[in-house]
Amino acid sequence: MNALTTRLWLASIGIALAIAAGCAGVTPATDGFLARSALQRTIIAGSPSPPPGHLYVDHYGKFYGYRLPLTVSSKPQLSLVEAPDQSLPPQIAVNAYGLVAIVTPAEIRLFRPPIVSFARSKAKTIVPLTPAMTQIGPSGADLADIEFDPNGNLWLFSALGGEITELRAPVNVKSVASIVIPFGAPGTKTANYGVVQGRFDVGANLFVYGQSATSATIFKTSFPYARPLSPIGINVAQADFVDSSQFLTSYSNPVTVILGQYFGPLASPPPQQPPPQPVNVIAQFAEPLNPMLGLFPNATSNDVVGALTADAPRTVFYTLAASNGRLSVYPLPLVRNAKPKLSLACLAGVAHCDGKSEHLFLAP
Repeated sequence: MNALTTRLWLASIGIALAIAAGCAGVTPATDGFLARSALQRTIIAGSPSPPPGHLYVDHYGKFYGYRLPLTVSSKPQLSLVEAPDQSLPPQIAVNAYGLVAIVTPAEIRLFRPPIVSFARSKAKTIVPLTPAMTQIGPSGADLADIEFDPNGNLWLFSALGGEITELRAPVNVKSVASIVIPFGAPGTKTANYGVVQGRFDVGANLFVYGQSATSATIFKTSFPYARPLSPIGINVAQADFVDSSQFLTSYSNPVTVILGQYFGPLASPPPQQPPPQPVNVIAQFAEPLNPMLGLFPNATSNDVVGALTADAPRTVFYTLAASNGRLSVYPLPLVRNAKPKLSLACLAGVAHCDGKSEHLFLAP
């Protein structure tokens, strides 16, 4: 944590020079604001303890809260509709302190724990979405994803042209985008790709999963986001990034890995042979990635998941099955052909469980 924080702090000091040099890919929304805000950041991620106390599960607009650790007899403590006044499920994200952001096409609704209802009247803060925050279309904002970064800033991933924006914490009615990152722009490495998901690691590096008509891959840009996004060479949806610093100090095998739903080959083809057939599996990639050895997973499990999040202090990760929303617990690090340590059925019914969008979040 100390070394990571130091590197990020030194990087933030250099942001003004990077902007002055005209680095492509990031637009500060207000002159000078990006440089000042970067210097004011306080990195809160990287602490390996205490383990999270709750797991929040989103099944296509239905929200469940479980106390950790999970057991075969676990039942949700919370069962709520995320946007009772909306016809379609909203976007949802949860920060490190359990603050829940519910985002509709018109507004951001922030709920602080303890949460007993997602009725609009119960929101701690309601912030109307404006063109100064994200792209707005005829029907309002069309967001592919929303995410909190390790510092509690809220990021909006627009499906209207692929614009990615950051709203600095605390989000309020005066918020405007402090960072604007184009995605899919002609002439860039993301050209012809659309935004699907955004993720952050403990170092506040931004990873964006993008899809084109013929391929999909993860793109990365590092704090302070002054460089354009570049592909890292693997097709991993639902990605989570585990740093060795997140394990408890008593654990003897800390690892730094990427976890997610991988689509691709498991090995290079023999000489003069066709490439092997791609697989669609849960996979683990050891970091740092080494393109010289081939970007292949070091462990896989035969399942297809629609959401994944790692709980390093407990040496497990949680998944939701893409087909039926089943909640499962896998060992971390992943071992070859691993089976779930336990599984719990989706309680939200077919309309919310079977093949629908889903999310997992750890909370205090």
